[in-house]
Amino acid sequence: MNKRHVSVELPPDLLRAVHDLATEKEDTVSGVLQNLLADHLKTRKGAKQLARPANEKLVFALQKLLFRDMAEASSWQDLDRRMQKHGYYLKIAWGGLSLHTQTSGHRVCHTHQLGFSYGTFVRRFGPGKPKDPREA
Repeated sequence: MNKRHVSVELPPDLLRAVHDLATEKEDTVSGVLQNLLADHLKTRKGAKQLARPANEKLVFALQKLLFRDMAEASSWQDLDRRMQKHGYYLKIAWGGLSLHTQTSGHRVCHTHQLGFSYGTFVRRFGPGKPKDPREA
């Protein structure tokens, strides 16, 4: 994502509140403001939805958790089963695969961030797509 530097003047009490929120969420002030703006823009009718970047610590933990299963899966069905074992499912999104939680369906990250692009799986398993458990 191409980012630009923006200066914002905030009253001291609001700045402290944003800083405390960033500390609580293990994020930066910039990240908190970006997420708040993205959430606000999503609620506007007809607004273009912005993809929220995945938390680096979360991506690292997921790499450790899912790497072996992603590397050893032998088919789309096997990959689905392995992801479900950890409480996730894969879905085609934005020209790639994204990882979603089974409980809420929220996107966690894209699989290329975990080291496996959609193209990698297509070359291994052939054309197709992972099964969305909500479509069953």
